[in-house]
Amino acid sequence: MIRLVFTINREIFKIEIREKEIWYFDRIWKKQIRLIPKDEEFIKKIRLSRNKIPSNFTDLFNLTAEEQKEWEGAKTEEDLAEICIKDIRKKGAKLLKREKE
Repeated sequence: MIRLVFTINREIFKIEIREKEIWYFDRIWKKQIRLIPKDEEFIKKIRLSRNKIPSNFTDLFNLTAEEQKEWEGAKTEEDLAEICIKDIRKKGAKLLKREKE
């Protein structure tokens, strides 16, 4: 398992990579949300949140066809971690810590 800690706009969030699954959590989402493969319950929770969570929040986790192909081509957790770091930096976040268990 690899845990990545990022910051964006003074907010800290974490990404965990376990066996080709990527999980997200932060102070609002204390329970982990599975990003890859996509968790349909997560999208449902955002729709039912009565605009407490902005609907554009789901756009952050949508993958393009190229990104999906890149994710499927990753062979190890290390490869996935590098892909996550690269993609999240594009969105303006900074990597604070990287842990491997």
